Amino acid sequence: MTPTRRDVLKLTGLTLAGGLIPAMGSGPAARLLSPSSAAVSRSAFNPDSATWNIPWPGRLSRYDLVYQSPPRDPLQGFPLGNGEIGVLIWCEDSKIVAAVNKSDLWDDAAFGPFHNWDKKEEDLSTTLRHACRILIDLKLPVFSTLYLSGFHARLCLADGSLTLESDSPFGKLHFKAFVDKKTGVLFYDLKTDFTENIPVNISLERFGSRTFSHWYAQINSDASIGTSGTEASADPSGVYIFQKLASTQFAVGGKIIKSNTQGFSYHQEHSRRALISLESKMVTETQLAFSVCDANPDASVQDVKDTLDALTDNSLADSLHDSTAVWNVLWNRSFMDYGDHYLNNLWHLTMYYSLCSQGGKYPGRFNNGLWAWSHDVQNWNFYFHWNQQQSYWPLNAAGHHDLVMPYLDLRFNSLPHAKKHARDFFKTEGAFISDVTDRRGYNSLGEHHNHTPVAEIALDFWRQYRFTGDQVFLQEKALPFMLEAARFFVSLFVKEQDGLYHAKEGTGYEGWIKLRDGLTELVYVRALFSATLSALEVVQQSLPETALWKEMLAKLAPLPMIKAGAKSITGEAGKWIIRRGVNTGKEVVADKIVAAGWGIKEDKWLTVYHEADDGKYHGFNLLDGIFPTVASAPVFPSGLIGLADRDKQPDLFETLKTTALLYPPGVTGWDPLPVVLARLGLAEALEAVLTRFPERWQIYANGWGHWGMEHEINKDAEWFFRANQVTDGIRKEKFPLPMWPFRHMSMESMAVFATALNESLLQSHDGVLRIAPAFPAKKSARFTLHAVGGFEVSAEIQSGVVRWISVKSLQGNVCHLESPWEKVKVSVQGKNLRHEVEKGVISFETKKSDMVLIVPDGINVKELFGASETAEPNQRARFHPSGKAQLGLPKMF
Repeated sequence: MTPTRRDVLKLTGLTLAGGLIPAMGSGPAARLLSPSSAAVSRSAFNPDSATWNIPWPGRLSRYDLVYQSPPRDPLQGFPLGNGEIGVLIWCEDSKIVAAVNKSDLWDDAAFGPFHNWDKKEEDLSTTLRHACRILIDLKLPVFSTLYLSGFHARLCLADGSLTLESDSPFGKLHFKAFVDKKTGVLFYDLKTDFTENIPVNISLERFGSRTFSHWYAQINSDASIGTSGTEASADPSGVYIFQKLASTQFAVGGKIIKSNTQGFSYHQEHSRRALISLESKMVTETQLAFSVCDANPDASVQDVKDTLDALTDNSLADSLHDSTAVWNVLWNRSFMDYGDHYLNNLWHLTMYYSLCSQGGKYPGRFNNGLWAWSHDVQNWNFYFHWNQQQSYWPLNAAGHHDLVMPYLDLRFNSLPHAKKHARDFFKTEGAFISDVTDRRGYNSLGEHHNHTPVAEIALDFWRQYRFTGDQVFLQEKALPFMLEAARFFVSLFVKEQDGLYHAKEGTGYEGWIKLRDGLTELVYVRALFSATLSALEVVQQSLPETALWKEMLAKLAPLPMIKAGAKSITGEAGKWIIRRGVNTGKEVVADKIVAAGWGIKEDKWLTVYHEADDGKYHGFNLLDGIFPTVASAPVFPSGLIGLADRDKQPDLFETLKTTALLYPPGVTGWDPLPVVLARLGLAEALEAVLTRFPERWQIYANGWGHWGMEHEINKDAEWFFRANQVTDGIRKEKFPLPMWPFRHMSMESMAVFATALNESLLQSHDGVLRIAPAFPAKKSARFTLHAVGGFEVSAEIQSGVVRWISVKSLQGNVCHLESPWEKVKVSVQGKNLRHEVEKGVISFETKKSDMVLIVPDGINVKELFGASETAEPNQRARFHPSGKAQLGLPKMF
């Protein structure tokens, strides 16, 4: 088990940080920075090649996960993968256990549209099945705390490999594993040096199960569900498992590809397990390979045999070499140094997990990615829109546009179902996508009042185009999807007697309180119509229906804004002061906040939070039935309002700032408030939230996070005997169900965190590059990130001052940059460029592959660059300063 937070404090000698988050204000976004305030030092950036002169792989290996004790639990384990195959490895007393998953192993339901909570459908819906488990049984307790004298394991980010070494009175063990980046083959390198002859068994097994998607409240008591169709086998060449699913099938296989002994055999133990047996020997050196074939109706064991038979004695070394080269290219798409080692580490782990679990035929789900560890358990089971979208928020800025495509393909392929659903249930044109869908694109039938997912997804398509500039993608996928979303959204509005278009009945995101003029619908109709009209302009296409969209944009009801309340914000001496929450005493421009919408039943404007004052608590209560992140909608993820609106829409901009500062700093791991703070330039507020982010939402030692409520999520990681009262949907009875076998991680918080880091250093969503728009005034950082328009942007900030900016043009577009200095010099390949300046924004033309350097006027460029830097691999577990989060495991024996 992972040490509890109290244990970590004891181990590190740290004490709990007390008190509230300090008062938060706005950052450097609105003011010019003086280059003279930075001390003279050279950068390790090479402006001629737009690369960082930092030794490889040290640049990455300083963020490796290091375990000085065995991970004795799956949720502590080592995740490996290539985007299509996910492998989670952990240790038990005498065993190395691996759970293997693949993105296309879907077991489809017999029905189409479904009911997410229907008792009759529970565990019969479309679900992703696991591939197999692989267990190395060393027959000796080499991982038991009782017997360990040495242990060291490293998850190497630079090549996606795991290396593990153990020392005990029974001898030494060396183990290496990785998933080939191209083929998905899992390779093992196993070496033993024991004190006596010991036989070693490697088993390939598959025990299917129910999904337990609503394990915390409802189950299907039919224990036979998911257990059929498995057939294990062996022949002189290897061991295999064949699995029949409802509409497809797949196979798994494994074999020895190299060994220092001929004394091994393959045999079937029973219908669900086959064994590779190594002869009794003290010193062994064995290399193994395992493969999962693509799922299809004609898949067979022969498919994996063909893959495995093609391997040679050199395949492991060759594959590791080739995979390392691929990983190198992927990592060099971006660079992140936020100036905080722990936060840097989390950012790199987030990217690593995305590279391992996204990019396959189907996107890894927000729950457990491709690392489901408990047989076929799939918590929540479906693609939940709010949660799933978050995995892709930080990826474009990191240059991983390819990882977004499987998700967009999933949504694009769902259009036929979405259009039929709009016709059948809403009697309108366009497409409706429920908040809950299965992999085939069928909607859950219980979420009809949440209308915004299709618009949010359409904006994801638009964002992908704006980063990549892929015209074929725009014309064949993005624009068709956006048009159907826009057509559906027309039906949500009605023109009333005041001449304005008002949103009809709906909910704010996943809430259930019915609203008129709901904030989310008013926000997304603006963002969706504007983006769709822009996309039509790009492809030079005109449609008759766009006239209505333009009229609606011109005559939409305003976003609802109301007074915060006298207990929340008071006026004193001509100033407005926040009186509640973490920012008590902070001055704001006005006392207005955004409302969630007009409550139809309540007959009044409703807000996400309402004032609470029971004599004990003087903060806010969440209005049950209003989704917590509704108030963030105008800023993110819609992108409707940002720093460009400081002058364009100052009243709305300041209202959103007041709302963000007044409300609690994120109620769950999936709350996008950190990104909102960045988009509004609230650097100090963002810094405070990011500083505490790991202790609030990272609960596992491998960096994995959780979506849940603060102070509740740690129960999943620490309460072994925890149980919930659940309902048996078949027997109609309640009973206590242990929670420990159903624990999971969630990827939402990691993605929110990484996006906020990106946005603090670079923003480009409105077409203007902004450097350090929400970065702390006194800190230092450096980065390479990608921007809208096809630009690779690098910069370095020293003590809050931007020193230089490099822009590599990937598409040859005009670049618009908000200058952090009063006077600038722009040069491409050393030659000065002419540029236009308007209100602090400089614009200059580029050609594809141009490398443009922008520096303060009067700075000697030769004195800025040319530094050398060392980068040493991490050698130990890393602890967050709070003592409440850690990366890796310390020595605990």
